[in-house]
Amino acid sequence: MPMLAQSMIQTDNHTMATAQPRRLLVIHNPTAGRRRKKRLAEVVERLRQKGCIVTALQTTRRGDAEEFARAASPADYDVVVAAGGDGTVNEVVNGLVAGQGGVALAVIPLGTANVLALEIGLDPKNFDQIAHAIAQGPARNVHLGIANGRHFVLMAGAGLDAHVVEGVNIALKRATGKLAYVVESVKQAFGYDFPEITVRANGETYEGRMAVACKGRYYGGPFIAAPGANLENPKLEVCILPKSGVAGVMRYGLALPMNKLAELPEVMVVSADSMVILGPRGAPLQGDGDIVARLPAEISIAPETVQLIVPQ
Repeated sequence: MPMLAQSMIQTDNHTMATAQPRRLLVIHNPTAGRRRKKRLAEVVERLRQKGCIVTALQTTRRGDAEEFARAASPADYDVVVAAGGDGTVNEVVNGLVAGQGGVALAVIPLGTANVLALEIGLDPKNFDQIAHAIAQGPARNVHLGIANGRHFVLMAGAGLDAHVVEGVNIALKRATGKLAYVVESVKQAFGYDFPEITVRANGETYEGRMAVACKGRYYGGPFIAAPGANLENPKLEVCILPKSGVAGVMRYGLALPMNKLAELPEVMVVSADSMVILGPRGAPLQGDGDIVARLPAEISIAPETVQLIVPQ
C-alpha cells in the first residue's frame, strides 16, 4: 500500500488539507461509446499509477450522477470526478451543492463540446494532463449560477439554442457529436418562429430573440461569446441577440467561431447579479447543454460555490 503523506488543495480563499493520495469518486455513464470508455480507462489507470484511491460509480438513468454526488461524504472522498460531458458535470454540481460540502469537483471531459474543460485549460485528448490535474492540481473557487432553483456552471439560455438542445436527436448526437447540433440548428432555423424574449436586469428592460446568461467565456465549444465572463467572478454576463430568422442565425453562426459575436453592433452584453427572462410561457431554458427550466426564468448568482480542480 502506498505511503500516505499530507498534501494540500490550494484554493483562492483557503487551503484544504487532504490525505495523499487523493480519494476519488468517479461518476460516469457506461452507455458512452467505445472510444470514450477507452479514454476513461486510460485516465483512471494513470490516476491509480499516481497512487490515487479510485472508486467508480456507473449511472443507469438521468439523475443518478446528482444522487451519487449528493451522497459523497468528505469522510470518504476528497474529490468527485464527473466523467462525461457538461451535462454530467451539471448533475454532479447540483448534487455537490445539495450534499455535505467539503468535497471538491474535477472533470474527465468525455462529452461533445467539453466547454468546462476549455474554460480551465484541460485538453480532452491529453490523458496525462487530465490525470495530473485530478491527482495534484489546485482548486479554484467557482461561483455558480442558478435558474429557477437549478444550478449551472457555464451558461443558461433561452430562444433558439434552448429549442435546439431540446430537439436534438440523441442517437445522432451519440453517433456524430457536434454534427447533430448543426443538423438541428438548420432544422430549427427554418421552422422556429423566433418569438420575442424580454430580459430584465439592473432595472432595465431589453428585447431580443435569444438570451444567454454566461458564467464562462465559451459557448458551444472553443467559441468566445462573453469575453468578460469569469467562473470565479460572482457576475453574469448576459448576451442578448435581437435578430431572427435564417439571416440572423447565419450572422451569429458566422460571428461566433470568429469570436466576434459580442462585437456585433446589435448584440447587447449586460453584466448583472440577477435577471429575469420572459417569453412564451413554458418555452425551454437550457443550462450547461441540458433543459433545466421553463420560462419565465429567474436567473442569478447562487449563494453556493464549488471548489473546482484545475491544471497547474
